[in-house]
Amino acid sequence: MPFVKEGKILPRTYAQISNNITDFVWIEQSGRLVACVGLKDCQEDGMGEIYALAVSEKVQNQGISVELLNKVMQKAFADNFSKVFALSKHNAEWFLKQGFVKMEISELPKKRQDLFDHQRNSSIFFKDIL
Repeated sequence: MPFVKEGKILPRTYAQISNNITDFVWIEQSGRLVACVGLKDCQEDGMGEIYALAVSEKVQNQGISVELLNKVMQKAFADNFSKVFALSKHNAEWFLKQGFVKMEISELPKKRQDLFDHQRNSSIFFKDIL
């Protein structure tokens, strides 16, 4: 996984992915997975966490990330979330361009604040579900 090696997404085991497969939406082209993203229910304040957003390098700069975001936002709406957030060390400009707002750790759900990796030092982006 090049994105894990580059530190863009955290490593996950096959079991972690398999046990949380219903969190994910994805995009396929010609029967091949080209992009995916997870949406975890934080079970607090109607918030969901967008995680593990990845788009194959072969299809980057083709609007796939925006299409993927639209799919995960539709899932968030269907799952009755009022707000989603994402933590990222990279692509702050992209999140802001997509209507996310940079926020502070204190605005995360309490359980997620406790799990925040201060060494990773990710930025936090929130977006309301409309």
